[in-house]
Amino acid sequence: MEREFKWKATSEDYNKIIKYLNLLEDEAIDMLASYYDTPGKWLRNRKIALRIRNENDVQMCCLKMQDAAHEGLHVHEEFECCASSLKDGLSKLPSVGAPSDLCTALCSENLVVVCKTQFHRRRALWHCATFSAEIVFDEGFLICQNNEKPFSEIECEYKSGDEKDFEKECILLCEKFSLKSEPNSKFSRALMLEK
Repeated sequence: MEREFKWKATSEDYNKIIKYLNLLEDEAIDMLASYYDTPGKWLRNRKIALRIRNENDVQMCCLKMQDAAHEGLHVHEEFECCASSLKDGLSKLPSVGAPSDLCTALCSENLVVVCKTQFHRRRALWHCATFSAEIVFDEGFLICQNNEKPFSEIECEYKSGDEKDFEKECILLCEKFSLKSEPNSKFSRALMLEK
C-alpha cells in the first residue's frame, strides 16, 4: 500500500520545508503521464488508474487501485514497472503484485488516453530516526480534452519504518507551514476538466 500526504502548496512553501528539515535535494525529474481507460469508463467506474509516465528518460507503467483519502493522507494499492509500451507494462505488472486477471483482461480492451499530466518534480529524501520518506514538489499542468489547468503541490510519500510516526510528523509539518490538504489525485483533477 502506498501512503502519501498531498498538500496544495507553492515552491516557496517547499523551500521553507526543505530548509526547516535540513534536507538536500536530489536531481529533479520532468514527468509526462498519460492515463488510460476504456471508452465506457470501465476503470474510472471502479476507481482504478492506469498510466504510462515518462520520468526523464525512463518510462514506467503504473496501476493504482482503491484510492482513499482523509485529511490529506492518500492510501492505495500501487503497482509499477518499467515498460516500453502500455501492453508491455500490463504483461509485466503481475510480476510486481498486480492482479493478473485484471491485467490480462485489460490487454484485450480498447484502451484510450483520457487525460494527461505534465510537471516538474523537485524531490528530497527525508530520513528520521523511526521512518524514511520522500518529500516532493510538483508544478505543471493537468490536461484533458485540450483543456489545461496549472497546479502545484507537495507530496510526502512514506518509504519505510514506523507508519504512525510518519503520519504524526507529516501532520506537524502541515500545521507548522499552514498547508491545505489536497483531497484529489492528479488523475481525478485532470478528469474534472472534461467538457
